[in-house]
Amino acid sequence: AGAGGGQLVFAGSPEDLAAHALRAAPPANGREPSSLPAPLLRSHTGEALAPVLAAGPRLPRKIYDFAAAEQAQKGDLDLDDVGKTVKMPWELDGRRWHTHDRVGRNGEPAKWDGQILAQVIDRIHELGTFSDTNWNDRSVVEIAAERKADGWFLHAITGEQWLLKLKFRCAKATFRRDDLVARLGLKPLNDMHDLPVYGHEPRVKCKNIRGPWQEVELRVHSLHEIDRPEFWQFVASAVAGFNRFTDRARQRPEDVMPWKVLGQKWHFSRKGFPPGRKIYWETEVLEDLCELLAASANNAQFLWNNQQVVNVLVTGQREPWAALHTKRTASLDLTLTGPKGAFAFGKIAALGSDPEFDSTRRECDLVKLKFHTQAEVADPRLSAFLRVHAAAVAGAAPPSLLTAAVR
Repeated sequence: AGAGGGQLVFAGSPEDLAAHALRAAPPANGREPSSLPAPLLRSHTGEALAPVLAAGPRLPRKIYDFAAAEQAQKGDLDLDDVGKTVKMPWELDGRRWHTHDRVGRNGEPAKWDGQILAQVIDRIHELGTFSDTNWNDRSVVEIAAERKADGWFLHAITGEQWLLKLKFRCAKATFRRDDLVARLGLKPLNDMHDLPVYGHEPRVKCKNIRGPWQEVELRVHSLHEIDRPEFWQFVASAVAGFNRFTDRARQRPEDVMPWKVLGQKWHFSRKGFPPGRKIYWETEVLEDLCELLAASANNAQFLWNNQQVVNVLVTGQREPWAALHTKRTASLDLTLTGPKGAFAFGKIAALGSDPEFDSTRRECDLVKLKFHTQAEVADPRLSAFLRVHAAAVAGAAPPSLLTAAVR
């Protein structure tokens, strides 16, 4: 250190440093250490340390045996097994943890009123038959249907510091958000001046989720703001709405499938495709093709109650005239079933993409077309062919019209 820099005087143990200092110490005549031959440079630290080491009692230290320490001993635990038998506080007494202890995710005490959750849970079990409350999660309390396959009814999110989130699940269209906001009277957070949280939107949310469900979310801070007849009537209505679904599911489980409930809306949506797969055809293609099929055949009847296929029935044929495969990612596929020998591949070669003609069946011929874009559906040759094909199925198309259909 200093303007002139420094030198490394010695490296080694304290005892070796003291020995070095004794060898390098200047003689009584006052000779300076700078005249000492390298590397015997004077060490003031060593000179101060030498008498301390000489005076202090020292004992030999036992040498650590690494090999012996690595050997397995009776009663040893694998590190992954440490603590596995110890239950967390929410597993020991979940009700107390969520309604009394109420520790937030950030480790600080939650400030919302624990009596909210206790009273809501008890009221739900009074109003309906459910599975036992599942308290055994760090920050979620769940009430599920009596038959677990019917799903959960209540999720209470308890890990936030200032607000308890109550999520109720019931049959679709059970509630309207504006009505609930007016009925429950929960003030926006900006109007709750004693809370350090902010927001101007209502503390009530309603959304229709996948399948036949509606989810209602309330964010509540104190018991007195909900302990009113309007709130408890809402809870009763939510229980009744959930039971309407579970009752239907017990009687006819197939009736609550999303394609049964939603019908046309299910097929027009982007739901039901293999997860994570890219869809290579435009959303509007299905709607355009359905309109074209309806315009091409008299009294066409669309059946929307299948998970992946929309069948179109027409007069003159028992099996579907057209079948739309709506949940394939590569393309929107149309299969037309028509009379034997009425058409040849040349009549469809320019339609859609990758057309196929299947004449292997004894009673009928199949035309298979694939679509990706609206432009393919808007092709006038497709419209002309569909009209002629539908007329052939109905027995109303003369041979000359069949020949000229796609010229």
